[in-house]
Formats: sequence, structure tokens, C-alpha cells
Amino acid sequence: MNTNDIDIREVLEQRADNLSIDEILTGTFPEGEYFQNALKELTNNSLRSLVGPRGCGKTHLMRYAWATCKTEKGRPFAIYVSFNRYFWLEPLRVKHTNAADLFHTWVISLILAGAYESALAWGISSEQLDSLYARWDISKDALVDLFGKLERNQTLTKKLEAISLSLHISVAQAIIDEICSYTGTRFSVLLLDDAAMTLTPDNLLIFLDIVRAIRSKTIAPKVSVYPGTTEYSPRFHVGQDSLAINVWHPVDSDNYSEVMEGIAYKRISGLESISSDVVDLLKYAAFGIPRAFLSMLWEYKRGDFRTVGQAVNSVIQNHISQRKAEYLSLSKKVPKFDTIIRKGEAVLSEMILLVRRSNEKTLPRREKQLVVGVDIEKMTPLVERMFDLLIEAGLVYQQIQTSHGEQRVYARYIPHIAALIDARAFSQKQKGNSPRQIVEALQFKNTKHPIRTRLKELSKEKIKALHLDLPACDKCKTSRISDDQKFCHFCGAQLITPSTFESCLQTPINEVPDLTKWQKKQITETLSRFNTIGDYLAKQNPSAELLTIFGIGPKRTNRIIDVLNDFIDEFLS
Repeated sequence: MNTNDIDIREVLEQRADNLSIDEILTGTFPEGEYFQNALKELTNNSLRSLVGPRGCGKTHLMRYAWATCKTEKGRPFAIYVSFNRYFWLEPLRVKHTNAADLFHTWVISLILAGAYESALAWGISSEQLDSLYARWDISKDALVDLFGKLERNQTLTKKLEAISLSLHISVAQAIIDEICSYTGTRFSVLLLDDAAMTLTPDNLLIFLDIVRAIRSKTIAPKVSVYPGTTEYSPRFHVGQDSLAINVWHPVDSDNYSEVMEGIAYKRISGLESISSDVVDLLKYAAFGIPRAFLSMLWEYKRGDFRTVGQAVNSVIQNHISQRKAEYLSLSKKVPKFDTIIRKGEAVLSEMILLVRRSNEKTLPRREKQLVVGVDIEKMTPLVERMFDLLIEAGLVYQQIQTSHGEQRVYARYIPHIAALIDARAFSQKQKGNSPRQIVEALQFKNTKHPIRTRLKELSKEKIKALHLDLPACDKCKTSRISDDQKFCHFCGAQLITPSTFESCLQTPINEVPDLTKWQKKQITETLSRFNTIGDYLAKQNPSAELLTIFGIGPKRTNRIIDVLNDFIDEFLS
């Protein structure tokens, strides 16, 4: 495959946040129990948490819910807000003693700006809205200026400081309720996207407290989070304050194939030109992640392969390699999980091997094994966090726990199907590995029990060796003894948490995964001061510099800019 010829823009547009509302409505396959249940929960009058790994459709669901509220009678007034730029505020923690207050201001200003935009979409006039906001000496333009300056770490004017001090939760509630009355709806839903904030747990606690406080009889917040790295507030209890809604479509559900194919027909033109066996195989390899399915279909369509087998193997290998790389990159984003993440990689490899060996016995009798059982006695907090991180990255799917005997309860996990395919877990010891053979094996009935072999990677000794990787004191290099330690217990120096934002800025351009080898080589060799993400962000006009490179014209420049921006958004999310 010639990766230089792949239109990266088309691949990036499989992300829901890059689609227009019209594209969301026309490109959605609103069938399936999971989708309909999630939509129902997003539009009811209760606080809900939308839980799932990256790419499983949380943003798509929220934006679709917003659109249905606008177009269907009887639905509530909906406000959609994305907090995907939350990490741009991280430097404020070092520069300002009131960083928590500024973060609070940022959240409320985004919500109020989003309420204004939604009200316009509902047909409320800007004059009426301006008059409403003016009661609190606020304007839409001032709100945009305010959260924009906070994201750029710029000094606030006296006027913006005054607005910042006035943005209380009660103000947001009053404005939202007034707009709701204008629209004639009974209540409002706040669709708060990208709310995991895994890289700034202190800010996440503030955010969840805001969510809990802003909830009322007429305002129902909905937050989208990841299953693994989201650390909830002591005052925010999932199950009590909020019901968690899993939106990851299980690959072994009855209508999985129908739902995934419906999504593809809505979003991929010319799907009928691809062999049905290939489409079916890529459905399973996507492991319930629509974005992954669409991306693999694009790669298959745009590739230049000699045979179908070569094409499928290449696409699946590339996909699972990217998923593993994304998982390992979590250790750079959240360094304290480095040891846990690497142990998770080893556990995943062992699980894949166990499934392959089990299928060598079960496939000849037309049964398949996908599930590995882990004795819950092994589930220390760090082991549980390890599995949660694998789930966040979409590498493992967790089923409901099952009991085997009076004292044996097992957590059940399915390793990524693409990883199992890549490991030839469905080949039945045959040399050939055709899509049809693999799909037939995947459609066999499931074995009755999960694999219950004790994982070597979860022996007592290896579990005991698991630990958080806490940064040492910068002054005396003594290791920390707790995650929330503020001062060194040896020398007394103040402990400073390493900045993930700075880590992002220091990332070399040639380590950005979605740039082609040719693009990386040309940028590195031609632009001596364009080496890191920080260099890119510091450029006033990076496009102009990229255009000076031989062989890179306007179209390729736009692709590179899109890839770099997407990398930054993914890193800081």
C-alpha cells in the first residue's frame, strides 16, 4: 500500500467531532439495543455517565442526541459542550495560585456559550439572548474571549476578571432554565463531552463537583468518560449520583454484524465493491469500535495489494499495532501508570496465547473460545486498574462476572479480536488463513466456560511487584511514598508533578504516528526549526513553512496540519 496516497482527511472525518449535524443525522444507523438505550438515557431527566473506550461512539451519540432533541417534538432542550481542550489549562496550575477557580470559570463559560449557541439553533433570537445574558453583565463574545484566553494562558482583562468572578453555578442554572422556558421544553440536558480529563485528576474532581452541583429538577447533565483512567470525585458516586451507561457494542451480541454493517453503509461509499467475507472479517477485527471499522475499510479500499489475503492481513496487523501503540502511549500521558501499563501488555499477550491454544481444541468441534476468566481474588486495586486501562484502550472487553463453584468467581475478559486474528487463533492449524475460514470460525457457538487457567503474569510474586511509578524529588531524588504527597519526606522540598502538557510539546515530529515516513523525512531534513510539537505550535504560520518543502503542496500541507492537530487533541485527551 502506498500510504502517501491515502487521503488522511477522509480518514480523520470518520471522527464524529469532524462531522456536521446534517452528516451526523444522515450518517447514523440508529438501530441496535445499545444505541437506543444510550439515546434514551441521554435524553431523560437524570444524571448519566456515558462510558466507553476511544472511538466507540460517545461523541457521535451525544451529537446525535442533541440533533434529535432539536428535530423531534417532546424532547428536552439540549446543550452540547466539548471539553477536549481541558489540558490546555494545565500550565495554569504552575503559574496561578487560583488555578482551580480559573478552571471552574472555564467550565461555566463553555457551558453558557454552548447554551447560547443551542438556543439560536432552537430559534431563539440573538436579541432576546443578549438581553438575558446582560442581566448578569455577560455577553456571548465576552464568554468566548474568556475561555479562549484561559486556554492560551493569557492574562485576563479587568472586565474578564469581573465576569470570571461572577460565573457561579447558580448563574448558569438561572440562564439555562430561562432559555428552556423560551423553547417551551420541560427540562434541559447538558451533553458534556470529553469529560474524562484523565491527565489532570485535580481538575476532574472540580469538574465532577460542578456536574453534581448544576444538576437540578430541570437540568440533567450527561458526561462521557473512559472506563480506566477516570478518577471520580469523593462527592460523585457512580451508581448513586450517576448511572453508568456502557456504549461499547459487544462483539458477541446477536445483532453485532447488522449494526456494524449498517454504520458502514451509511458512511462508506462503494461498500458493495468489497467482498462480503472481507467486510465480515473487518467487522470482527474492529472489536465493536465503529471508527476502527470505518478506518480499516478505508485502508482496504485505498490500498494496493496483490491478493485479498495480503490486504486483510496488512490492514488488521496495522490496526492492532496502532491500538497497542496507543495503549503504550498512556504511560507517557500518565507516567505513574508505566509499570501497570507494561504489565497489562504482558497479560494481554498471555491471554491471546491461551485463547489460541484453547481454540486448537474447540474449533474442530465447531465451538470457539474468546473469554479468559480471572479469579477475582487476584483483583487487587492495581490489577483492576491494569485491566481498566486495557479496556480504555479498547484492547480488552469485560463481560459480566460469573461464579464457578461456591468460592470461585471470575472476571471475564475478551482480548481484542484483531489481536487474536493476527495470532492465528482461528486458523485451526491450517496454513491458509482466508477471510471466509476465519469468519466461519468466529461464527461458531461459544464454549460454555471461559479459560480458567491461572495466568503466569498474575502470579503472587508478579502482582506484589506492581506499583505506581511516582516521580522522585527534583532536589534530592528520593522516591515519593504516596501519589498525593506535596513535600519530600526526606529533604522537605516542594514536590512538583511533571507536566504532561510539556511532554506533549517536547514530542518529536518524527514520532507522530499518522505522518508517513516520507513526510517525516522531508520535514526533518528541510526544516531545521520544526522538530517538535512545541515548534509547530509556536509557528505563526506553519503552513507557509511546510509549503517550502519540495514535493509538499497545499493539499499535503493541509493533511499534515490535520494530522498534527489530531495528534495533539488525542495526546491531551
